[in-house]
Amino acid sequence: MLRIPKNVQIGLIIAVLCCIVAVSGCTSNNTTTKNNTSSNNSDSNPQASSEILIVVDYAGSWAVDVSGAFGYRSFSGTGSQTNNIGTVSGTVTAAARKTDNGNGLLTVSITKDGKTLASQSTSYPYGGATAVATGI
Repeated sequence: MLRIPKNVQIGLIIAVLCCIVAVSGCTSNNTTTKNNTSSNNSDSNPQASSEILIVVDYAGSWAVDVSGAFGYRSFSGTGSQTNNIGTVSGTVTAAARKTDNGNGLLTVSITKDGKTLASQSTSYPYGGATAVATGI
């Protein structure tokens, strides 16, 4: 019988969940930028240049998982917010999902220097949207 180490099992579960989120509610690309708002990351500075910002635009409650060469971070909140993940390189993936039953539009964007690098939206209740920016 093949035994799979616990850390590999956990990695596979996370990969499967990210795929499910990506497939479950990605409905459109959105390339407009927002001049957002507040941050729920107290040590962030949304105005700093060359830093990567994860922007979640949704009136209800949401959660977003952000991953890349820097590791993994998770944010949650209510209403539109900007989260600064700092200066990173490579590929950044932001998988956002609604945590309420709302049918409004949820948009997750990855921005740098005021430019949107990637953006995805969903309007499905409990839907998810995944934005992937490469070559940062």
